[in-house]
Amino acid sequence: MATRNPQKTRERLLQTAFQEIHAHGFQGMRVDEVLRQSGLPKGAFYHHFGSKTELGYAVVEEQIRPLVHSVWIEPLTDMEDPVRNLPRLLDTLSDRIPPIMREHGCPLNNLAQEMASQDKGFQQRIAQLFDHWIDALQAVFEKGKQSGHIRDDVDSRAVARFVIAVIEGCIGVFKVDHSQEQWAACRSQIATYLNTLRPDRA
Repeated sequence: MATRNPQKTRERLLQTAFQEIHAHGFQGMRVDEVLRQSGLPKGAFYHHFGSKTELGYAVVEEQIRPLVHSVWIEPLTDMEDPVRNLPRLLDTLSDRIPPIMREHGCPLNNLAQEMASQDKGFQQRIAQLFDHWIDALQAVFEKGKQSGHIRDDVDSRAVARFVIAVIEGCIGVFKVDHSQEQWAACRSQIATYLNTLRPDRA
């Protein structure tokens, strides 16, 4: 008889639920389909989660949060010059994301569009993740000021908010037609904007 492993069972449920939410949205995700795809009985679901919503919250915390950290936050750790290095980060994006993101876009932004106005629990968790990303990017711009790559008068937090909004918008548009021309245009205009943050441009 196979040994039961509750942690692996929970992880399988979360991974399958994440894939379903990413492809169909939280409201389109069906628990019975998650169980069918994961090969688990209904009792396994209710052992770990009290409801579909509780499962959705866990997907945000345990699947989407680590993904956002690895794709967007961890690469910022040693970045000294955001004007030069952020566009390069965008150039390597397709190599650093799972294939499902190329097809369905950013899972964080997808959920923000779908659920932030529908459920306070989702709204709070999504807002915390965006704040975490904003904090990390703000720190990069502050470091850029200290190293002389960014003007001292730049509002680092406002710029971080704006850049993230533009990136997410670019990903959303790319999701529609998968146009490399569209992505190249977004990348080049982000680079142009970042260059305006350099000191002594006159």
